[in-house]
Amino acid sequence: MKKYALITSLLVLATLTSSAQDRLIHMDDTQKPQRKSTMANPLFETEKARLLMPNKVEFGVECIPSFTPEWTLTYDSVSHALVYKIAKESIWYTTYRATHKTIKIDKHHSKSVPLKRPKNYKAPHVSTYSMTISDEQVEALKNIWTTAVSAAVDKKILMLDGVRWTYFINGKRAKTHNEKNVLVKFTDELVNAIMAGDKERKDSLFATSQKVITGLTTLPPPEVLEPGTVNKLIIVDGIPLADSVTFINVPNTFGELVYFNKRHKVIHSISYHYDKEEKKPLEDKYGVKVKGIIAEYTTSPDTLCDAYVREHPEVMQTRRYVEGYVLDGDGRPQADAWVHIEGKSQMGTGTATDSTGHFAFWVPRTATMLTASNGQIWVNRIPITDSSVTIHLKKQAR
Repeated sequence: MKKYALITSLLVLATLTSSAQDRLIHMDDTQKPQRKSTMANPLFETEKARLLMPNKVEFGVECIPSFTPEWTLTYDSVSHALVYKIAKESIWYTTYRATHKTIKIDKHHSKSVPLKRPKNYKAPHVSTYSMTISDEQVEALKNIWTTAVSAAVDKKILMLDGVRWTYFINGKRAKTHNEKNVLVKFTDELVNAIMAGDKERKDSLFATSQKVITGLTTLPPPEVLEPGTVNKLIIVDGIPLADSVTFINVPNTFGELVYFNKRHKVIHSISYHYDKEEKKPLEDKYGVKVKGIIAEYTTSPDTLCDAYVREHPEVMQTRRYVEGYVLDGDGRPQADAWVHIEGKSQMGTGTATDSTGHFAFWVPRTATMLTASNGQIWVNRIPITDSSVTIHLKKQAR
């Protein structure tokens, strides 16, 4: 009986292993090394296309959220259907873990470095939903997508401000992050109809699809706020800033770092307030009603900038001067890039480039490497030298 139980267990294990192998990708020695960047991830682009894009895609939309699994909505010309695919786990994080390893620097700090060759990894599960549509509905969708991309190219609507939704057709792309956009709303409702298999809801959306085109080609009326109301409130060291300041870039503080650095300050702490109850005490304190976010910052002097070191020459004994240029993927000066000490928190350990792409600051003599970024592309392991450093931010692979 024990022998029979053992054989049965082995057979079950073999079956499970075989099933798991169907979702394993084995990397061989011919796999190209990953770029020396903690953000560039060619494996992600490959897997995103393999898992989420059907073979015969004429047009569609892909959604790459910041912290949740990716999804696509596409038209499959073979099955004449709209196909919605959503990953059960984040493809980006799954592939990132396979292509990077974490190295502990000290008790409180660690850093992620790219591997020369990706490890084997288990591809995320993907759920697929589809619904056939008529030829008339296909043409309606083509018109909507073409209008959206054309309007984005012509800058008639705010379609190029973000990276959450990417609409594509005929080799052209349009991006948007504005959830109030009529196209985003239409897409979300269409996805929900497909997931629920609700044909009547789908047909109802197409019956009013012309409104989407009208919404894409007509500029929205200017927003009128009630007297005493502002869109946002930014408070720096207890002092409100003008409502026109637009450096907030939640959840990435890249914009804030550049903004304060140019004023010879670094961020000490940040607090964001969204909830009405959280905002009310601050609204009462500053005598204003805030429609959106309230952001509170405390700052301290930038001790790495040249102005501070000139006022405190004694720190030169423990510092070294570093300067250079940051160029974009086309070799042009990259303004407002962020260069900071590798392995350290960005806040307080870096500097921004000027309009010519030039940067300069004083780093501790113990520092050996730099990291540079424009907010989208990161370049790591840049050696600190006594001569000028030129850093190239290469274009990301698509």
